[in-house]
Amino acid sequence: PNSNSFRAERERSTHIKRAREGKPVCPFLRTPVRAVEAMLRLAAPAEADLVYDLGCGDGAISLEVARTCGARCIGFDIDEVHLASARTTAEAHDLSSLLEYRNDDVLELEFAPATVLVIFLVPNMLAVLAPKFRQLRAGTRIISYHFPLPDDWVPIATEETDHPHTAPPATTSVYSYIVGELGASEGEEARGFVEEEEEEGTGK
Repeated sequence: PNSNSFRAERERSTHIKRAREGKPVCPFLRTPVRAVEAMLRLAAPAEADLVYDLGCGDGAISLEVARTCGARCIGFDIDEVHLASARTTAEAHDLSSLLEYRNDDVLELEFAPATVLVIFLVPNMLAVLAPKFRQLRAGTRIISYHFPLPDDWVPIATEETDHPHTAPPATTSVYSYIVGELGASEGEEARGFVEEEEEEGTGK
């Protein structure tokens, strides 16, 4: 079989295994070039940042982070075939010093080291991850393509971009969040996500 059919079969078997374990499944869809560009505009990564690419697939987003911004980026995915492709591409662009790819389940990760998260994941995975994002340090940027974060997360900015994975192709949005900073929704002040201060007890 050719490499594409092998990759598709490998991805299918991985997803079947996750479904049987009761875990969310996120199929691989390449992030369009214009969407990647929009994500980088909103994230504005700098050389000092550490970017986590969650569900990185073949590394299209993380490659552009390193290539255009010079930031270090770690991509995480459960599919070793996609990760091997990402590593090969990083080597071909002489960016292996900035790019690292790990075979890890994003639902099990600790995100504390990251200063920027870039995401193209399905809603049921975002629902699992959103409570973990609340524990990130203030100022951490979270950029999500196509699907917004759930619950009481409100983006501080959005940008319209391509979504070619529909029939016919349509437009969609990139959503930008900053932990601890305020966003705006329909003219009202809202939270990117701001932790509420715990009330101090007054009992003796």
